[in-house]
Amino acid sequence: MKINQLLAATEPTLQKRDILWKGIIEDLFVDFLRFFFANADSVFDMERGFEFLDKELHEITPDSHIRHPRFVDKLVKTWYKDGTEKWLLVHIEVQGYIDTSFPARMFTYFYRICDKFHHEITSLAIFTDNDDKYQPDRYEYDCFGTSLIFRFNTYKVKAQDVTLLEQSENPFAIVILTVLTLLQQKGGRREQLFDSAISLVRRLLEKKFSKDKIGRLLQFIKRYADFGDSADFHKFEKEVESLTIKRERMGIYEEILQYETSIAETRGKIKGIEILLRETDFDIPKIARLMEVDIDFVVEIKNNLSADSNASL
Repeated sequence: MKINQLLAATEPTLQKRDILWKGIIEDLFVDFLRFFFANADSVFDMERGFEFLDKELHEITPDSHIRHPRFVDKLVKTWYKDGTEKWLLVHIEVQGYIDTSFPARMFTYFYRICDKFHHEITSLAIFTDNDDKYQPDRYEYDCFGTSLIFRFNTYKVKAQDVTLLEQSENPFAIVILTVLTLLQQKGGRREQLFDSAISLVRRLLEKKFSKDKIGRLLQFIKRYADFGDSADFHKFEKEVESLTIKRERMGIYEEILQYETSIAETRGKIKGIEILLRETDFDIPKIARLMEVDIDFVVEIKNNLSADSNASL
């Protein structure tokens, strides 16, 4: 069982959200890569898997024994398709606040990892705050002719397009959409929070994701919304249960329709092949190409026609 399924609904918001981020990144890491790196499938060896380097991160992180619910760090070992090993440092600012020491901290992590483990590393910072102007993307150092500029990748949740997130077929877009939607609802009424969370669930259930991913994303939405131990939380759970049952029923109905459509298409192909066999001099490979079927399928129909013809004599 993943960590985001073990959270109590009453855990303080910041502490809960830092665990949620860690859990969902591990749960959906392939989708995470594809979401933030457009060419992920051509660069990363997805089949080789990934390794979360919590132990190594603790070795280079200041005050690693202290939990910091205001931010989340994940260090991940990845492999490129050419066989080289690369590391990825993900930093998420969970609480929306301006931290003037943040760029220096990103640089500190970078050089400590390079110095201690001698691996190439890329860094990504995700900001979940509500400040339009806050998105530092570099650390600069200049002292009597000695200078340094360290740039890193950044992603500002607030700056994202809701429509594009809604249209995305990447499961991690639901994570970002959840954070963005609830960020926009910050300070609003409880009724607005409830309606927004239910809207997120409805949109999730419209997607063709696996049951496992839907379950993990449902947990993320439910816990990130932070209803607490209120009546709204229980009301939300009942509504989610109702929507989930309805989706399962619709899923069965759609499977039946797909099955019936498949049968109809197959019957249509059989009829078309029979006509071509009877009324043309096309050879079997040509008929197979025209009808977009295997040669064996055409041969079987031809044999059946021959058997029917012999039986009628």
